[in-house]
Amino acid sequence: MNKIFILIFSALIFYSAGHKLDSKRKKYFEGEIIYKIEYEPYEEKYQADRIKELIGSKMVLTFKHGNYKKEYFSPDGKLLQKRVLKLKDKKSYFKTYDSDTIYWIDITVNESKTQFKQLNDTVILNHPCNTIRTKTVVTGENFGGQSFEVGGVFNYAQDLAINPKWYEDYKEGNFNEIAELAKGVSLRTINEGVYWEQKIVAVSINRRKVKKSEFDINLTDKPVKKL
Repeated sequence: MNKIFILIFSALIFYSAGHKLDSKRKKYFEGEIIYKIEYEPYEEKYQADRIKELIGSKMVLTFKHGNYKKEYFSPDGKLLQKRVLKLKDKKSYFKTYDSDTIYWIDITVNESKTQFKQLNDTVILNHPCNTIRTKTVVTGENFGGQSFEVGGVFNYAQDLAINPKWYEDYKEGNFNEIAELAKGVSLRTINEGVYWEQKIVAVSINRRKVKKSEFDINLTDKPVKKL
């Protein structure tokens, strides 16, 4: 009888320890999310439908181990631009489909310092989300050397987790610090830009295995330029 009790007790301890280890193993999001994009121009000379044709009305995010591909489509389904983050390269690549040139930025250099704060949580598509507001001062040749303040509100899904350590070197826009609070994939982004407000909102989420080749970008036979 004592032997049976000892065996049962040992089995319970083993199960309990295994259960605790499983619960500590975080499952990070891998898959594809589709977003719709809407625009609210600040002036009548900018038309929302025309902006959708030029910049995109839909975005498809492919995500794995912190790397991502963002593809932007026009209302008629034309692929307008592609952005690829490759953490191994420490670079973010950008290409529009009316140009052969591939642009890139060094994510380890912070040229657009961003202030941010955490707001109240919210729920999107039944996913609880952390909310972060950002404020960035931008300058550039396109603005005649003037400086402008742009803002953003981001809702990061708590149950579509990311590992903040992936982004330790991603200092552009202070994203390495933001990732510590975000801890998930963004389901809604509100960009308060210079000429219009842009809303990018998730409409479908598909957990799936993503191949590394989906992030491939051909840098050998095209002009490559630092942005």
